[in-house]
Amino acid sequence: MTFWGPQGDFLVRPAPFHLFVGEETATAAFGPMIGSLGPGARVYGVLESESADDQLSIPGSHGLRRVHRDGASAASSQRLLAAVSELELPDNSGAAYLAGEARTCQMVRDYLVRERNWPRGAIRVKPFWTSGKRGLH
Repeated sequence: MTFWGPQGDFLVRPAPFHLFVGEETATAAFGPMIGSLGPGARVYGVLESESADDQLSIPGSHGLRRVHRDGASAASSQRLLAAVSELELPDNSGAAYLAGEARTCQMVRDYLVRERNWPRGAIRVKPFWTSGKRGLH
């Protein structure tokens, strides 16, 4: 499988560790981003999919937790948010990359800022879709 890199400003940047959070649509961006990190990079995060059968493999993603919706909506995903809240992260000095459904990305960003005291500037968000809207990029 070949992953093409993301365009624009959704790129990895130097940080003590990297946090990746998203659902199936995020894997296209996360694959090359994680692949661009050195072998010693500290990678954390959560990838959500409908089921284990729907998971896409991402090389070097050993630090990512997998969760499944099992029929729940991917929009405003409480399951993904709950999984992020359970992560044991070193501190709030990392770089976070959130991608996928717009409202879920916003909920996770707000959680990181309000509950985990992450600076907004350390969080990059790339909404790819939301129910009832076209043309997100």
